[in-house]
Amino acid sequence: MGKGLITTGLGFSKEDDSYKAAKEAATTALKELKGKAPKLSLVFYAGKKYKAEQINKALMEVFKGTEFIGGSTDAVIYRDSIFAEGIVIASLSSDYLHFGVASVDNVSKNPKKIAMETIESAVQKIQLDKYIDSYMAFSRVKKGNLTELIRIPSFFVFALTRGYQPTKMGNEDLIIDGIGQKIGYYIPIFGGSLGADMDNVFNNTPYEIISFHSGKIMKDGLVLAFACTGLSYANSIAHGAQPKNNLGYISEVTEGGFVVAKISGKPILDWYAENLKITKQEFTKKLLFYTQKYPLGFPDGYGNIVMRAGGVPHPKGLAYIAPLKENTPIYIMNVEDNQQLLQSNKELLADIDQHLNGKMTPAMSFVVSCSSRRRILDPVSSKKELTELNKLSETPIFGFCSFGEIGSKPAETCHFHHLCTDVFNIYNKLLSK
Repeated sequence: MGKGLITTGLGFSKEDDSYKAAKEAATTALKELKGKAPKLSLVFYAGKKYKAEQINKALMEVFKGTEFIGGSTDAVIYRDSIFAEGIVIASLSSDYLHFGVASVDNVSKNPKKIAMETIESAVQKIQLDKYIDSYMAFSRVKKGNLTELIRIPSFFVFALTRGYQPTKMGNEDLIIDGIGQKIGYYIPIFGGSLGADMDNVFNNTPYEIISFHSGKIMKDGLVLAFACTGLSYANSIAHGAQPKNNLGYISEVTEGGFVVAKISGKPILDWYAENLKITKQEFTKKLLFYTQKYPLGFPDGYGNIVMRAGGVPHPKGLAYIAPLKENTPIYIMNVEDNQQLLQSNKELLADIDQHLNGKMTPAMSFVVSCSSRRRILDPVSSKKELTELNKLSETPIFGFCSFGEIGSKPAETCHFHHLCTDVFNIYNKLLSK
């Protein structure tokens, strides 16, 4: 272990004025770096009262040319709490951590191709120290443990996508595939879909989703930060939900897979109602309730189940914010049991400990948690989940509530998830030690 290999500065504000709130949070984050320049700052805000232009103005003044990324969210995470209104900022500084950052607006024009181009641009922007970074790479090889070098690569990606809007899908699956096709599918990708108040989705209230990148403001944005690190890190994702043993298969999709028409040869509304043992009339009457409480889930090929948040009524079936493929095995998942969902932290920590071959205290813990999850969990359970994670880190946890989570179990390929808690830790330890 080491001390001071990475420094994290955190700032938070609930000030009503957009400019003052952003300036307060950013200034606090920089002060906690104790004079060190940030390699990257992560900025997330939630609340109708905040204006992107004023936030951006304050960030440009405080960060003075250093890279910052982030945007609007359903809620922000700071310490052990979720805030529906507020701004949280994390600034990272380390001689052993380098970021190349690239962004693009209008990503929905061609998500996969644009993702490939954007990650390529991010990689090319990395500025390495030819002495320190060369020595770090040499030290890892000199140890002779090539298995560990392959299992924990010296690279990872932070990915912030624009989440679902009624007029535009997020296309997160295509973006993840584009990144993987360019840099390989086993470089960890961590992040999630930026958004707005998720109640707007269910109320059919128009909303914008804002992405930031070092002074650029985007409304259809993709932001990717490619990292080269000499520091130990680990990530995992979990939801704690269990299948109800109602196994079927996707037998018909339309609209490019975004609408499921039939499961196991039956119209999806009939199949759902039959397997929940309720009438179709009852299911249709409370459709959003039932599909939120009992979402669909499919196996990822590694023994895990990826969930898709509640389906939205569509003339041809149920619409989802990420596509599903025909012939995919499908479960009805039970997310009603709060105590069962709270097992996700145990799963996350067990994954990480196993990956690191022992327990370590994170120097920094970045958390992305589903917007639907915070509505399903009761307030006591939601608070408990974050309190447990916050106790484990040297610095308070930070992050946001997402319209979808981008992540994976350790050393597995990335997927787009829903209803999960997604955690990325960096440690005060060199990969070469």
